[in-house]
Amino acid sequence: MQNVLSILKIILPLLVALGIGFFARKRDILSAEAIEGMKTFVMKFALPAMLFGLFFTAEYSANILLFAVTMFTLGFAGLGLGFLIGKPLEKRSPMLKFMTTGWEVGMLGYALYALLFGAQNLRYLALMDFGHVLFVFSGFIAALNARMGCSPKESVKALLTNPIPWSMLTGAILAILGVSRALAPSGATELIKSLCDFVAAPLSCVILIVVGYGIEFSRKNFATAAISVVMRTLVCALLCAAALLFIGAFIPLSDAMRWAIIILFITPAPYILTMYTVNEQERADVSMSLSLQTMVSVLAFIVITIILF
Repeated sequence: MQNVLSILKIILPLLVALGIGFFARKRDILSAEAIEGMKTFVMKFALPAMLFGLFFTAEYSANILLFAVTMFTLGFAGLGLGFLIGKPLEKRSPMLKFMTTGWEVGMLGYALYALLFGAQNLRYLALMDFGHVLFVFSGFIAALNARMGCSPKESVKALLTNPIPWSMLTGAILAILGVSRALAPSGATELIKSLCDFVAAPLSCVILIVVGYGIEFSRKNFATAAISVVMRTLVCALLCAAALLFIGAFIPLSDAMRWAIIILFITPAPYILTMYTVNEQERADVSMSLSLQTMVSVLAFIVITIILF
């Protein structure tokens, strides 16, 4: 009975928040503009605040470089595999080749991981996400921009104007320079962390409501979406195994670290993919694919929760 209650404590908030978002769209309780506002709050304020707090108070070693380089490299490996596997499927959907890499950590991964391991362990997922963010705003968006006919300069601009990598870098640099340690005796470090935690407090719930709002299904696009799930599952399983083996060869992996890696790789492709479609058919294919991938991610998370408890 205790195990059942432990599982429900994690799964019920997830399902309720997703359900609120899903039915809010079905019943027109929340408008698309309201959801965009919630996304903006997450990406511009809550998530950067959380990441700054995590990196500002973290203790640093060569591990952060190991995690960053691993994820940066595996991001490109996933992109290459996507182009290889997706080439025969170009006529069905030219966007399939972009579906095997990039992970929706910001809009889903952090929420799932916090439910399972608590906000105090989010630093492990943040370490993995650091290299991933650099990959997304360099190679991944550059490839998408090239498809849209955009210049590399626009990819650089997207990186420089995004607060997420800057919040990570600023927090890490200040910590490495000893600022957080120097301020600790006065209580200023704890005050800064408390402020970041306060801004980021509604993060998980808001993220899951937004994700639930975006879930939609269509029989017309189901075959393409199913193909994207199969492609992504195979590639991500391979990349996840590579990450566990490579990182585990250099440092001992705790359960929290190991599951941070696994949960990152079960997340769907980045939701920004819908912004890089060129017609309604592509947009419908990508939306359906991301919706199905999200449901698979949620189901995989539920299975993980049951296994752990």
